[in-house]
Amino acid sequence: MAPVRTGLDERLEQLQSQLVDDLDEVRRIYALSIASLVKLDVGNVDEVIKARDQARKISWERTGDILLVLSLNQPMMGDLRMISTILRGADTVERANRHARDISMISQYLVDEVGIGRIPETLSDLIQKMADSLDRVIHVIAESVNDGAETDIEDLSGRWDDISQIWESCQEVISSTPGKDIGSKAGRLNLFKAISRIERTGYNFIRFASYWHHALKNEWISIGKQ
Repeated sequence: MAPVRTGLDERLEQLQSQLVDDLDEVRRIYALSIASLVKLDVGNVDEVIKARDQARKISWERTGDILLVLSLNQPMMGDLRMISTILRGADTVERANRHARDISMISQYLVDEVGIGRIPETLSDLIQKMADSLDRVIHVIAESVNDGAETDIEDLSGRWDDISQIWESCQEVISSTPGKDIGSKAGRLNLFKAISRIERTGYNFIRFASYWHHALKNEWISIGKQ
């Protein structure tokens, strides 16, 4: 008896399309959170916080959609790899929105509680470069998911190496900057936390890219230095 495939291909395409929409939205929200940090402009903090709450609800909906696909079909091994990868993607997007919220809340804390008006220009430039590389990572992944095609592994690997190296440079700047210029201990600790959120978001998306490759090719790869 042939396996049941009640519109499975169409449902998988719909799930991929939804994931692309979610990736595009997290890029927008993350850009707002980074702007709040590098400029200490907290005007968009509430929007980022609300987006995180919405992303959590969407993640639940996506999970329900995926479980529905499984319940209505008898997917083959390749289908299961794709379904589990899309589920992983939904989780990765939700985590990214959570990290964006954390960064914005840190920005708010630095302004309201620590009382600093700006962060050192050297640090803000590094953070923006790290964020630009992260945005490129998410963009490359979104294009691959949209096209149902392989990712540009060389590009992703280079971007991930950039993120890791810049993260280390940020730590050095934060550690060596005089307390009066960075908000003393509280400012220093919160800036460490903020840059670590960016680095972890990058790591999570790089891990997702390896899952996407596995879904398409049934082989595991390591992207960049992990």
